[in-house]
Amino acid sequence: MNKNLNTYFKRITSSGNFIPEIDGLRFIAILSVVIFHLFLFITNKDYHLYDDNTDYFLLKKIASHGKLGVPLFFIISGFILGLPFAKFYIINGNPINIKSYFSRRLTRLEPPYILVMFLLFIGSVYVVRNLEFAEAFKSLLASLSYTHNFFYPGEYPLLNVSAWSLEIEVQFYILAPLLALFFSIKKVSIRRLSMISLIIVLIVFNHYCRLSFLSLLNYLHYFLIGFLLVDIFLMEKNILPKTKFDKIISLLLFVSIWLFESSDFNSSIALGWEFLQVLLIFLFYYYVLIHNVFKFLRNPIVTNIGGMCYSIYLLHYAIISMFGNQLFKYQISGYSFLNVGFYILILIIFILLISSVFYLLVEKPCMNKNWLLDLKDKIIKAKAVKT
Repeated sequence: MNKNLNTYFKRITSSGNFIPEIDGLRFIAILSVVIFHLFLFITNKDYHLYDDNTDYFLLKKIASHGKLGVPLFFIISGFILGLPFAKFYIINGNPINIKSYFSRRLTRLEPPYILVMFLLFIGSVYVVRNLEFAEAFKSLLASLSYTHNFFYPGEYPLLNVSAWSLEIEVQFYILAPLLALFFSIKKVSIRRLSMISLIIVLIVFNHYCRLSFLSLLNYLHYFLIGFLLVDIFLMEKNILPKTKFDKIISLLLFVSIWLFESSDFNSSIALGWEFLQVLLIFLFYYYVLIHNVFKFLRNPIVTNIGGMCYSIYLLHYAIISMFGNQLFKYQISGYSFLNVGFYILILIIFILLISSVFYLLVEKPCMNKNWLLDLKDKIIKAKAVKT
């Protein structure tokens, strides 16, 4: 990628420390989510895409497991938010200003989210007209207050189906300073054993206790995996030796993650798979972050797409719906694999183009922690010029 273009798209970090593998992992997570929603959209359409009777069982199975991308994001969030707290407690880093911590979350994440939700509200009610004002407005309020999972249990947000997971993220942001007290435990073995024990308890709890609504409790173990990885990352001491087979091991771990989900098994075996899958994910992240096995995850194209994953996550489903409904009316051949491949390619191009514009105009400016002060100064200067 052109160096200037790379700099243009490169994500701004609060600390100034850039870990390319993190954005590489974000790339994997957002790609899996997009593929999952493309899979859902295609399989819910009746445009005779499968007239050649080709069996896509394996591809469908893998694509249907793309929803795992959301927990993969949760692990990354646990790592990123846990990092400054871990530095403070473990290696005597800078203390965390809680006010700045919460202010940063608000100024960085809220403007893009609020703007997208209002655009989708206007589009759904006044342009596409697929929702009545009252139901759309109620859903909008629930999503903006991050309470949709509580008030409408079992239902995805009407305006943006992806918004449900952002509520889980916000709950973690609020509790992260408290959860970070794990890092205050001085003895390494006790600290890590405490986190691992809670991860195990949460997996068992969620397997046997099905709450009527979704909350952080359903996914906290993934965030704690991020905490555990931060602990290992900072201590700079490998828990597994580096070998010449690391890439092969990592590839096997990566493939294994997507093969099954707990619903593929009966109850007793399902719990075992849930434990195994969490272990596989942890090991894969470990090899990527600690052993740096995959250099392609440091590629500027990969990290830039991963870096704008928030914009893609907010917009991709609306883009799929907007263009997919029109695109799927046309058949380019009598072969389903050509038709579906063509539709997916075009939709991914649209997703990347529109998300890139939104990222550069809206999200990236909000990454500047002083953007509000800069905006205030610009307004003052503009008024001064007029007078």
